[in-house]
Amino acid sequence: MGLRNLQTSGGHKQVERMRMKSAFPGCTMAFPGNREVHFWYLVPEEVQGKMLFNAYKDLISPEEHMHVFEMKEKQLQKHALLARVLVRTSLARSDTDGKINPKSLKFRKNTFGKPEVIWPFEKHDGNEWKPPPLCFNLAHTSSLIACGVTTKSSVGIDVEEKGRRMNSNIPKFARRYFSLPEIAWLEGIPDPERQRQKFVQLWTLKEAYVKALGRGISGAPLKDFTIHLKNLSDIQEDSCQCGGAPSLAQTITLEVSRNSDAITSNWQFLLFQPTDLHYASVCMEQNESHLDEEGRDENSCSGIKMQIWRTVPLVKDESFSGKQAILACSNSVGF
Repeated sequence: MGLRNLQTSGGHKQVERMRMKSAFPGCTMAFPGNREVHFWYLVPEEVQGKMLFNAYKDLISPEEHMHVFEMKEKQLQKHALLARVLVRTSLARSDTDGKINPKSLKFRKNTFGKPEVIWPFEKHDGNEWKPPPLCFNLAHTSSLIACGVTTKSSVGIDVEEKGRRMNSNIPKFARRYFSLPEIAWLEGIPDPERQRQKFVQLWTLKEAYVKALGRGISGAPLKDFTIHLKNLSDIQEDSCQCGGAPSLAQTITLEVSRNSDAITSNWQFLLFQPTDLHYASVCMEQNESHLDEEGRDENSCSGIKMQIWRTVPLVKDESFSGKQAILACSNSVGF
């Protein structure tokens, strides 16, 4: 069904039928597997129609509704509403056999303010139903909102516009937040435009890592760790496609300061382009479920697995797995 149809009375009836029958006109997904990320994103400009937004309003909690609509600017209200709906639908569309309605989901925040989902455990056929623990993270720019979902593994994501411009010169700004090796790497890039691109890419990786830790920048200062992008400045980005050989992508290495007890190194990264206009980074914890009996990484050659969808919640889903340009990863990446 096209978006324009949702602006008509017939579209209103169609939305109501979708809400009654299922939260998802598209597919429901199996829970993410080990070291797998489900990456859902939407483009706010594509989401239009009063009736559709009324359906979205019905999915969020009263507290969320109050928070969203106390914002003064309409654009901020729209983006805040879309972000909450994207999180709810991304989590609820996992393989729950219809047991979870996105509206029923409840959330809490950890000590540092990172949201976590509280699953409503219920009894079905006399048995208590307990889904596997899902972790999620949200990121947004003015032109894209994304949600990453994993099972059992903490995850952080970040998205940035490729055309992002800085008010000050790159090295000067980097010296405020980045580690000395990162500053030296950026200063060694002679072309100003390429330096700017690499700064934005590095920023998304550092943001994703801090968000995955769930401690915020105050709990995990950006200067306390270094992201190494090995030989990334020597490749042609346009040649690195998800459908091509993963070995074309450069490697990402994390170096942690010895003075930081809050920061750990058991993480994997992926840097890619969800659209032609955006960079995105995923940081995922390598937990004990990924290790064999001898403590070795059971998938040391497979890296992060990722499935990607572009969505308009309640309307349409489009798989984009295998269509994004990979710029860098911790290991080879599976799609």
